Amino acid sequence: MFASIGLDDLAGIADERTVSLLGRTLTLGLSVAAIALAVGLPFGWLVARTNVPGAGWLRPFGLIPLLMPSLVLAMSWAPLTELRGAPAAILFLAGATFPLVALLCARAFERLDARREEAALLAGGLPAVLRMELPLVMPAALVGTCLSFAFAVNDFAVPDYVSSVGPKFNVYADEVFFNWRDFEQPGAAISSALPLIALSLFALIPVLALRRKGAFATLDSNFVTPKRLALGAWRWPAFAFCFAVVALTTLIPLGRLGWEASGGPRVWAEVSALSAGDQLQRLPELAGEQWSNFQSAFGLALERSRSDLRNSLLWSAEAALACCAIGLILGHAIERARSRFVGRSLELLALLPLASPAILLGIGTIVIWNHGPTADFYESGGMSVVLFIGRFATFAILVLSGATASLSPSLEEAGALSGAGPTKRMFSIVAPALRGSLVACFILVFVFSMRELDAALLVPAANKTAILRVFNGVHFGRDDYVAALTLLLVFAILLPGLLWTIFARKRLEILP
Repeated sequence: MFASIGLDDLAGIADERTVSLLGRTLTLGLSVAAIALAVGLPFGWLVARTNVPGAGWLRPFGLIPLLMPSLVLAMSWAPLTELRGAPAAILFLAGATFPLVALLCARAFERLDARREEAALLAGGLPAVLRMELPLVMPAALVGTCLSFAFAVNDFAVPDYVSSVGPKFNVYADEVFFNWRDFEQPGAAISSALPLIALSLFALIPVLALRRKGAFATLDSNFVTPKRLALGAWRWPAFAFCFAVVALTTLIPLGRLGWEASGGPRVWAEVSALSAGDQLQRLPELAGEQWSNFQSAFGLALERSRSDLRNSLLWSAEAALACCAIGLILGHAIERARSRFVGRSLELLALLPLASPAILLGIGTIVIWNHGPTADFYESGGMSVVLFIGRFATFAILVLSGATASLSPSLEEAGALSGAGPTKRMFSIVAPALRGSLVACFILVFVFSMRELDAALLVPAANKTAILRVFNGVHFGRDDYVAALTLLLVFAILLPGLLWTIFARKRLEILP
């Protein structure tokens, strides 16, 4: 696609409109990142390291907003608050990305040695503990903040949705999409995306440096697991904070979808003119009517979208399996490369799909594959799998690279001395030792593939997915069925993690 850029395309980078887009996109990313840090850091500490009530269920519920499509938060909250434009995009994307900070911070807090904590407690109580721990956890917090920034500036669906009614809030991802849709010129699309790619890389490159400073692994060989800290009088205010975060980002959005799937807005609009006494008398009838509507909406969603849900599940699972293999090989190569320069170069290249707008990846897919010799493949489900692999292999590579770093090279050296070749060592020594990380990578890529909307918008094969059906339903006649389909999609996204929790009987660890 870079070869398609002409001088006329580059001339538009510095015009007034592009500078304005850059300012709005930068404002969006910085605002979302700041809120994600302000909410995610205390949330991660409270649920991972303190005796806040309900920490066992608050922690996984706090992760759900990251697993759901960001559009779900927007379509749930916008009708309740009438928020539109920039404030809506900032708040909805912050709610969707704060779990990135919370997840990394919770893991980092759990990896602080108990002896350090006990010494700080003796020296100055809980304030001293916080002063000691925050500098140690800050690399992990900044990794999450950088990822939150990159997710926000590259998101197309939420700014597009909140601008569909009311004040417009155009960002770079919109510009890339409309340049392609209106002119179908890859040169114009990619040139308009160059500042956004540079901005994303500026935020993501520190992730590589920070993770080398212990953002992902801080365990000593004689590590002592810390006990939960007693909050005393702050225990219930802390619970109120955590519950408010979970309610605003998970419980209320899902509850709103359930309310719409049951026809709640329509049913209660019909009885709003009745007196309070008449409404009370009709409560059993209204409850029965809503339950009947709920069943009908789910039946209709399954009938209309069964093939789309099947496609999403199948293609996402295939992409996840492929990414596990790719991540294992490249992640291992990054950590075991003989040349440090080669390893770091591979790491940087792995970031590029994450630094590029997903819309741009969709355009690149069209440019590369939409030709005579590859036309059949371009129209097939295999194209969707390739699209998801290109989009999300980054996560598998980085996670398995970190997992390989925690694996002693002596095991592989012993295998080499016994005559095992590279392939045998990879699959008989490395892969079994990283089994937990491989399962986590599969679930992570599966979840992101199931919820991927931006890259799939332009590629015809990927249009036959459940998230695209939801997107079209929201924009073209939203009704009970769309809410029911969204709930089915969310359940399908959460299913692998639920199955792991039930059958493995232990918490899924995404980080090594």
